[in-house]
Amino acid sequence: MKDYDVIIIGSGAGANLINDVLEQGKTLAVVDKGPAGGTCLNTG
Repeated sequence: MKDYDVIIIGSGAGANLINDVLEQGKTLAVVDKGPAGGTCLNTG
């Protein structure tokens, strides 16, 4: 099993945190059951 510093669930609003986490040099996993971007972006 891989270890991550941060796990973001949902790629909608949670995607706002990705750059902040990566700029701090932390490892990141994003988990989403649907297409990247979340419901608002893809079906709104």
